[in-house]
Amino acid sequence: MATTLEKTHIESNQELEKLASGTVSIIAKYAFQNPYSINGPFGTLELTITEDSSSVTKNAFGDIVINTLWGLGSYTNLKFTGPAKFNGSTGYTSIEADSKGTITVRPNPPKSIEAKVSITLQPGFQEGTLSVEGFFSDFAIKATYVHYQK
Repeated sequence: MATTLEKTHIESNQELEKLASGTVSIIAKYAFQNPYSINGPFGTLELTITEDSSSVTKNAFGDIVINTLWGLGSYTNLKFTGPAKFNGSTGYTSIEADSKGTITVRPNPPKSIEAKVSITLQPGFQEGTLSVEGFFSDFAIKATYVHYQK
């Protein structure tokens, strides 16, 4: 038995606007690197923090790309999602999230991977720290792009 959909595609910006369910607080990109080795790990963090329109909960999600140059090198791509907690007295934002993705240790094929992620952002969102379970702890992150709603 086939299911019939009323509409199969969006036809206007007004229809796209109806899909939105919250407010974007921050969209940011960060870079990080091992301060003690040119072989890594190094990479990027892309982060979005949203506020659900039906509550005061802030949600964080994004991507982490980790590269190394040991041997033939490796490439890891993680997707994460979790709550973002803002501390009003210090101005810091903290995110504890679970991530899933792939790791490729060349010349081997990609494998799936899971890791806990911890992100701390300083007031102003220009700097902070990033920890990825099994990879590194408290690496400094520096913003390469930040857009946030005041």
